[in-house]
Parts: sequence; C-alpha cells; structure tokens
Amino acid sequence: MTSTIILKTDSKLKQKAQQTAQELGLTLTSVINGYLSDFVQTKKVTFQSKTNSKKNFDPYGIFAGAEITEADIDSITKSWMKKIDEIG
Repeated sequence: MTSTIILKTDSKLKQKAQQTAQELGLTLTSVINGYLSDFVQTKKVTFQSKTNSKKNFDPYGIFAGAEITEADIDSITKSWMKKIDEIG
C-alpha cells in the first residue's frame, strides 16, 4: 500500500533534485523514500547543506515558530543528563 505526501519546496530546488535523480538513474520519489527509510531506521536526520555552515548556524532555527519555552528546554536537558548519568 502506498501513501501520498504533499510538501512545499522551492520550484528550482525540485527541478534540480529531479535532474540529479535522473542523472543517477533514480526517480525523485525513490530518493525521498530512501531518505524516509533511513530516517525511520536510524532516527537521525543526516543531510548537509552549504547554507547551514557553522557561520550561519542557528541552533534555535529548528524551533522557529514552535511554542517551546525555557522550561521545556530545561526539562529536555535534564532528561538527557539523567540518561547520560545512567549510561556512564
């Protein structure tokens, strides 16, 4: 069974991605499905972008528009520290 995902992206980026996939003998759908499978298996986001270099890196950028408070961040940090203490 398949499902459809609708997403918005820059039209030039989509065109370049389709061209790159075609050059590799792939479809854009197969590339995206590969990334999704990897994401599910590893539970990690593994991509790099030239625009996300260290000089342009904003550690809070992933939270843009989200309603995350300092208390939320503190809670997450404390839970991570607890896990680290349990492991180490």
